[in-house]
Amino acid sequence: MDHTFYDKILYRIIKGRLSIRLGDLVLYVHEPDSNIIDESYIIYDEAYKKAYFNGSYVESQILELLMEHELWSPFDDKKADELEDKIEELKVAAFKAFFDKKKLRGIKLSLRHLEKHMIKYKSKKTVWDHLSCEGVAQFARSAWIIENTTFYKDKPYDWSKYSVSNVMNIYNENRIVAATYREIARSDPWRMMWANSKKHGNLFGGPACEMTNDQLTLCSYSAMYDNVYESTDSPNEKVIKDDDCLDGWFIVQRRKYEKDKKQREVDDLIKNPKIANSQEVFVVASDQQAANEVYDLNNPINRGVIKARQEKINSSDDYISFQEFNDVKQEMHIQHVEQASQSIRGRR
Repeated sequence: MDHTFYDKILYRIIKGRLSIRLGDLVLYVHEPDSNIIDESYIIYDEAYKKAYFNGSYVESQILELLMEHELWSPFDDKKADELEDKIEELKVAAFKAFFDKKKLRGIKLSLRHLEKHMIKYKSKKTVWDHLSCEGVAQFARSAWIIENTTFYKDKPYDWSKYSVSNVMNIYNENRIVAATYREIARSDPWRMMWANSKKHGNLFGGPACEMTNDQLTLCSYSAMYDNVYESTDSPNEKVIKDDDCLDGWFIVQRRKYEKDKKQREVDDLIKNPKIANSQEVFVVASDQQAANEVYDLNNPINRGVIKARQEKINSSDDYISFQEFNDVKQEMHIQHVEQASQSIRGRR
C-alpha cells in the first residue's frame, strides 16, 4: 500500500481542496460550501431555460434518438441488471473462497470483466446526455462552481492564463474513487481521528451541514466499517481489507436478514387460528423474485417435495389431482396404517 498516496488524499479531504500544478502555477480548487451550492442551482435553472428555448433536447427525446439510431434500447438496461446480479453472486463466491487464493484470483478476474461490460451497457444510455437541456445545465453549473472556488495564493483566480475548462478537466480526472475512500476509512491515521471525533466531536471544525461531499462520503464509509467491526458475525480482518470479499459478506448478511424477516412474516401469518394446524400454507407472491424468497423459506425436504410435484405436473398432459402426488399418497398411506393400528389396539 502506498501510504503517501492515501495520506495525500486524506489531507486533501480534511482541507477540502485539491491542489493543481500547471507549470509553475499552483491553483487550489476548494470544495463548494453551502452558499456556493445554493447559488449554483440558480445557474442550473437559467442554463436549462436557455437551452430549452434554444431547441436543445430533453431527456425523453434523447432516449428516442438513441433508439432510433440503435445506440441504446431497454434490452441494454436489462443486460446491465443481469450483469449486476452476476457480479453480486461472484462477490458472494469471493467471500466464501477467501482462503482459496487461486480460486479467489479467478473470481476477481471474472468480476473485473463483468464490471467492465456492465459499465459499457449502462453508458449507452448516457452517451448523448451532454446534448440534453439537463446535460447543458449541469455542465454550466459545474463550470460556475469551478470558476468560483478556484484560488491562487488565497485569492480568486483571474483566469488570465488557463481556462475554466482546463481546471475542470483536471478536477474531474482527480475525483476520489470508492476503493480509495474505503482504504482511508479503515486505516490509520484517519481511523484514530474518526475514533477520537466520536468522543470529543468537532471532526472537520464545523457543523455536519457544512461538510464537503468528500468529507461526508469518508464519514459514511467510516460508519460502515464501524458496523462491520461491531457485528457479532464480523469477518476476518483480512476479509475486511478486501473490498470484493467484504461486499460478499455484506450481501450474505443482507440476504440472511431478508430471509429472517420473511420467515417472521410467515410465522406471524400461520399464527392465524384458521391455518395454525394446516400441514401446508400457500403464500401468494407478487412476482418471481417474491416467489423465490418464499420458496427459500422451505427446508430441503419440502423443497424436494415441491420439485417432485412440479416434475409430475410437467410430465403429464392431463389434470393432476392433489391426491395423485407421491408425497400425498405416502402421507395418506401412513395415516391409513396408523388408523388401522389404533383400531386393532382398541379391540384389545
